[in-house]
Amino acid sequence: MRTADKGMNAKAQLQLPGTLRTESRAGGYSLAPWLAAAALLLFSAAPLKAQDTAPPPPPSASEDPTQDIFIEGLGFSKLILKIEPMEGLAENTSYQRIEGLLEKNLCWSGLFNLIRSNTRYCKLNSSPRREDMRLVLSLEDSVMKLRLHDAGPEMLQLYEGELDLSRVTDENSVMALVNKLTEKITGQEGLLGSSMAFVLRQPGYAKVIVTTDTHGREVKLLSANRDINLLPRFSPKGFGLVYTVLGRKGSQVYYHSLSPEQDGLGQSRFITKPGSLNTGGAFSPSGDRVVITMSVNQNADLFMVNIRNSKVKQLTSRMGIETQAHWSHDGKKLAFVSDRSGTPQIYLLDLETLEDLRITFDGVYNADPKWSPDGRSILFTKRVDGVDQIHIMDEYGENVRRVTRGMYTAEQAEWSPDGRQVVFASNRTGDFKLYIVSADGSNLRRLTNTPKGFDENSPSWTYRRILR
Repeated sequence: MRTADKGMNAKAQLQLPGTLRTESRAGGYSLAPWLAAAALLLFSAAPLKAQDTAPPPPPSASEDPTQDIFIEGLGFSKLILKIEPMEGLAENTSYQRIEGLLEKNLCWSGLFNLIRSNTRYCKLNSSPRREDMRLVLSLEDSVMKLRLHDAGPEMLQLYEGELDLSRVTDENSVMALVNKLTEKITGQEGLLGSSMAFVLRQPGYAKVIVTTDTHGREVKLLSANRDINLLPRFSPKGFGLVYTVLGRKGSQVYYHSLSPEQDGLGQSRFITKPGSLNTGGAFSPSGDRVVITMSVNQNADLFMVNIRNSKVKQLTSRMGIETQAHWSHDGKKLAFVSDRSGTPQIYLLDLETLEDLRITFDGVYNADPKWSPDGRSILFTKRVDGVDQIHIMDEYGENVRRVTRGMYTAEQAEWSPDGRQVVFASNRTGDFKLYIVSADGSNLRRLTNTPKGFDENSPSWTYRRILR
């Protein structure tokens, strides 16, 4: 963090890929003590210098993660899909225009790998060992019919949809079709077009909270203050979010209501008192409580705050820093980070007994745990050979698997709402930008196209569509 960051007022407008246009003035006060304390709470380290500035080369056939890695649990194994256009369709100019959109969105759904795809994101790099499904495309009176079949001997039809080629078909129509297809197969809502919130820093200005969608479009300013904004986290249904505001009154946690009539938690407001150091915010599954880190008597512990009535309950009372809490899907446990052993490690806290258990022991830095939507896995950052990388372990701290690789930092990861993909921050281009990767480590892509010099971090992902 930089104490010299300038303020930003509510008139700020985000215009990309240009610049963040603002009317701002210096705050006239020192943030140095609060910044130092917040940096300590978040275990922030000096960013590692990027070792490569280009995307990594695709894995060789023998290293293809889609062929060799299958992780137990919903959403980790992908379906191998073959797209089969019927005779005459390939010559249709309208089909040629949307072919790339269809392949891209099938890939970005997180559900498929494509056989002989033209897209570089999710095509198989070797001959598949199997074919799970076949998408047959046919042209009927200017309407392209899409029929999804099981690749078994009976060719059972699983889904049928259509796109009208007689008029201009935009990407939103393709996204909607792929979302319906996904829901038909999995029973889960398709996530294309859903929203993410993250921290954006424009050179020379304070950090702000912005939103975008799964395609990095429509980047919009959400926070509206002159302070430094950090750590956004959506509520379970996406009707609100909390984030940390670092300003002249210290560090406070702010509840930002996106739909007061639906969340039932009232208007946007601070949910912690000024004058102390409060950071973070992890929602309970019910969405009416959050766990934050609060500094009391120069000791940072975990506290539960009821958003409805502002009641506070202390959860930990150890010497050291307790932070980065994340609630389990059943509401019974917290995963969190503590340095009580001398290095940041991940612990589980039983919310009924308030007893905790350390679950990481390998390495000197394990942090930022996030439970998967199905509750069977925990996403976390682990330092490997001096470089932070994204990993996945089971709920007992066993069966650790690496998601990201390379001589660049990858950190602050968050699950997609369906648990099939991961969004994270990485400095692979020199600046920290957001990337999306499948949970098996394949199909890496950059999320946004913000200009050089802009930093992005701390993503949070909800099923809800673009938020205003």
